[in-house]
Amino acid sequence: MPPRAPFSLDLTRTSYVCQSCVANLRGPNPQLWLTRSASTVPRRGTTRSLGRPPVRGAKLPRGSRNARPSSATLSRVGARPGAPANPEFQRELVETLAKTALRDVSKPSDNADESAAAGSNDPDIRFFDADEAGKIKQLRDSKEFGQISGGLDAEIEKTISNLEAQMENTIELLNRMEEEGDPDKAEELRKQFKKTLRDQYKGRLGLEGEDYKALRIRGFSSRHRPVAALNKFLARDSLVKGGVPKPKDVRECFKVYSAARKSLSSHWECVNREVWDLLWTLISWEGPENPNRMGRIYLLTKDMTAAGIPLRSSQQLLAIESMFIEGHTKDAVDAWKKAVVTLGSKPEAFVGYWELGVRMCCIQGDTERAQRAVDTLFSSEHDTDSRILLPLIRAYSKKDETQTLAWEKYQQVRELLDQDITIEDYDDIIASFLAGGRVEDALQVFVDMMFSNVVDVRGKKTLPMSVGNHFFIGKWLKRLIGAGDLDGAYKVVGFLRTKGVVPSPIQLNGLIGAWLRTGKTEDLENAERVAWDMIRSRLSYVDLRRRGKLLQGANVKFYDPIRQADLSVPDGAIKLGTRASLETFAILSEYYADRGLHEKLKDLIDALRQSELGTTSFIMNQLMKSYIRDHKAKEAVDFYREMTTEGNVRPDSHTFLALYDSLAVNRVVVIDELVMDEDLPKGREFFKDMVEHEWKFESLDTFHFLPRHILFSMLKAKDYTGMIVAARAMRALFDFIPQEKLLVELYTGTTKLRVMTDKNLEIIMEGTRMIAKLIDRYRKEMAMKGVDMSSPTTDQRAEELSVVLERLVLVKADAVHADPEQVEELLKETAEDMGVYDIVFERDEERIKRKRKILGTHVYRVEGEEKEASK
Repeated sequence: MPPRAPFSLDLTRTSYVCQSCVANLRGPNPQLWLTRSASTVPRRGTTRSLGRPPVRGAKLPRGSRNARPSSATLSRVGARPGAPANPEFQRELVETLAKTALRDVSKPSDNADESAAAGSNDPDIRFFDADEAGKIKQLRDSKEFGQISGGLDAEIEKTISNLEAQMENTIELLNRMEEEGDPDKAEELRKQFKKTLRDQYKGRLGLEGEDYKALRIRGFSSRHRPVAALNKFLARDSLVKGGVPKPKDVRECFKVYSAARKSLSSHWECVNREVWDLLWTLISWEGPENPNRMGRIYLLTKDMTAAGIPLRSSQQLLAIESMFIEGHTKDAVDAWKKAVVTLGSKPEAFVGYWELGVRMCCIQGDTERAQRAVDTLFSSEHDTDSRILLPLIRAYSKKDETQTLAWEKYQQVRELLDQDITIEDYDDIIASFLAGGRVEDALQVFVDMMFSNVVDVRGKKTLPMSVGNHFFIGKWLKRLIGAGDLDGAYKVVGFLRTKGVVPSPIQLNGLIGAWLRTGKTEDLENAERVAWDMIRSRLSYVDLRRRGKLLQGANVKFYDPIRQADLSVPDGAIKLGTRASLETFAILSEYYADRGLHEKLKDLIDALRQSELGTTSFIMNQLMKSYIRDHKAKEAVDFYREMTTEGNVRPDSHTFLALYDSLAVNRVVVIDELVMDEDLPKGREFFKDMVEHEWKFESLDTFHFLPRHILFSMLKAKDYTGMIVAARAMRALFDFIPQEKLLVELYTGTTKLRVMTDKNLEIIMEGTRMIAKLIDRYRKEMAMKGVDMSSPTTDQRAEELSVVLERLVLVKADAVHADPEQVEELLKETAEDMGVYDIVFERDEERIKRKRKILGTHVYRVEGEEKEASK
């Protein structure tokens, strides 16, 4: 964006004075500003005779020198209060004075007599003025007349001079501050200074006021709000100052302009060229802050054409390109052909014009015209980027009859670019060959990119060891998948299978996952087909291994089922031969669970059992979550029982999260007594299973969330004794320490307090006061026992929070004054139901050590402090 003059920094003095300012300064009853007596008799009473010099020797009527002009004469001159003189009269008066001055200069006199004689021939012009009372007085000379006719007196002119001097001093001070190392403060003061000027001058004088280098669309009233918004946008400091536009200006430019288009379309002539240039600069700006750039350029081009604004060469090229991209391909190509004489011959537009033609013709499939354009570029004197051949390679690769030409152009690009060829260039060429089905040529290009020496793979039945291995092929597939060329990656997999190279499961799992993430129907079908092909390969391998064990030692030769058996692969699909891994089952199970395909998920679990890959809880968890989402909680729990008892699947933390999600108190909106009575024993049973099964926490997320989820589930079911027993057991098995935030949420009974509304803030403050009250009561009790809790240790703080949790549960159960012995008996009964009596009350260290769910070293937080405990 070309720099423009800084806002209000050009403060040179000028002779122009705004007449509105004069009107404001004069007062309510300004005097008649011009009254003069005619030197000659008026001819037919016209105003033209007032400005003519008197004829030499003409007789004046008696009393004409001192006569007061009539109102008709003033009316003809145009002297009305606060109004400028008649323009025609002013022009003739200036011409007369200029001629007189020229005669004086052209006829200089050496003595006074000659000067007097010469002066006697000049016209006798005298100037008069009338005061407010109508009294006529003669002015001294033309200078005083100029002051009166200009509307300024000496005092006002002095005030303006002082104002300009102050403004210049202010600007000089800001520049000095910027030079002395305080640019931020100077910029802040400069913005404040400019805002003051805009508010004072633009605001008072309206759209026709002083603009101080800010662009403005004139001719629209304030009722046209979109145009006013566009003017406000054009007056931004960042735009007035010039330089590189800010991303915010680029993002908002098209928004304000598109809103004003309807109003501007009726008066395009009001938009000057500078405004169009600024709009073009912002709307055509290339960057992430300007999405749909070509569509906006196309719209702006149409408006500029309708306004009769001629486009520059660079703008014409962008206009043609935007027209092509927006779908008007035929019109764009026709416009490009017509511009061959103008743009195609201009030195500044020559390269851009022909390169644009190459790209458009290649996309259209007109390779002959594109080749002629390339030849024109290479035969010219202009510097041409050899990468212009890349679109031609892509176009040649799409046609079988021009495949050879595509390879020749690739060789030409390598020769021209030599060491300047980049990885991006190789990727572009590889994608071109893969799109045209030339996988072998694409592999050769990748080999050329990876190896400095020449390794030829074209036309070979088997690949060299340096190329035909999992590591080399894995790099290529990873690069293709990362670039989003999934179809090309699938073609590479099929080609490698014909060369005897079987892709690894990791590579194909990545391709399957990428297909599923796209969500396209074709990609989903490809992912499911390839995954089940891998599963069939795994089952065939397991079956072959079983038969091999049965006939071990016998001289029996087995055929590879991957190559010989019909795996019922659809027509056109690729028989890969890669065996599925646990990751393959996990990816497919997650896909089936998200779509609620329970039957297919069961088939997948059966296939996993037959594949002898070992049991995993991931697929079980996926099916359980899918059942729960479909409001089939009973099926989810039954499936869990089946998998853990018959399938020997070991559950994990996610399994128990899903089990507690299946409780009705976590699924329904209105919780009644019947729901609570049904879920209370279920929650205790799930807790018992959680303690009995051998599993470990695999992440800190589940470590923090599972105890919280258990406590809230029991709170919703009003299992208060279960909450206390679960908290004690989890402290022994999980090192669970409740935080104050959790205590506040348990007291309020909800976790949805993140939005700070007045109601939520009141609830949080009430809960905070209750927790603080319980903590203060506990510390007083400890002080009576002689324990100083002013600066508690980590263990003391953990014990304090655990006790506060139990007392908080008693508050929720309205059992604060209950008999402690009765409460203890109820807790023992609950511990028996939950299977943790020996852990909570007997403190069986051997069982606690065996049932702990923490593996290795675990770090937990207590009030901002970290404690590392080796378990």
